[in-house]
Amino acid sequence: MRIKYKEPYWVKFTWEVDEHHDNQYVTNFDKSENFELKNFLLKSEYAITTTFKIKKIYKKDDICMVFGKPGKNLGLSYNESTKTMAFEFWTDEQEGDKFYFLPLLDTNENEIENGLTITIVRDKNEIILYKNFTENNRIAFNGNLIEDYVQNSLFIGCSSPECGSEKHRYYGEVDITLFSIIMKNTDIELIQNYLIPNEIHLLPLKKCYDDILCYYDFKTINNLGIVYDESRNLNFLEKVPSNFVL
Repeated sequence: MRIKYKEPYWVKFTWEVDEHHDNQYVTNFDKSENFELKNFLLKSEYAITTTFKIKKIYKKDDICMVFGKPGKNLGLSYNESTKTMAFEFWTDEQEGDKFYFLPLLDTNENEIENGLTITIVRDKNEIILYKNFTENNRIAFNGNLIEDYVQNSLFIGCSSPECGSEKHRYYGEVDITLFSIIMKNTDIELIQNYLIPNEIHLLPLKKCYDDILCYYDFKTINNLGIVYDESRNLNFLEKVPSNFVL
């Protein structure tokens, strides 16, 4: 699915439906904010995985985010000038807030255009970056991620659509075919096995199924453009309403 420029999506709500495939073509859902989605970044073990491509012709800011959260920079960024991808985040340490920049190594513009799978694993006080399920880079940090990241939604296609500073909204056009958050898992081989089942209906049989916070393969999308969550949580992905987009 293509996320268009200044048309980001957010992972914000838990939806209430009985059977999603029978009820996907509807115009109304009951939904409530999901606090686990808001708080997960401060947990000690999780893995965020996304498969995407950013073509040279796509419209994007000088720095854009495949996904991100509002507040001080957090997310998977792409710098158009340097052709660099990185995971950026801030931590709360004794000396004050500290910025970390973890670049994706040995990656060129053609790879980004043709498609990559990137996994960001948090293993306690270390962030490990995987490219196509092979370790690429890692960094250790002190303290924890800043509290800014707790009470905000997670965005795909930007990091902060309501930010007063235009250059810090980080809009970008991106093709995305997988986005998933798995809690309490840091073993990349297990993560790879969990995320790429031969058939999606086998996913509930995986041992980690209860630990999957959200899983989007972008194959089930309703008439409103809402992307179905293949986890048990019904954390659907929806386009951010236009009144939130500056």
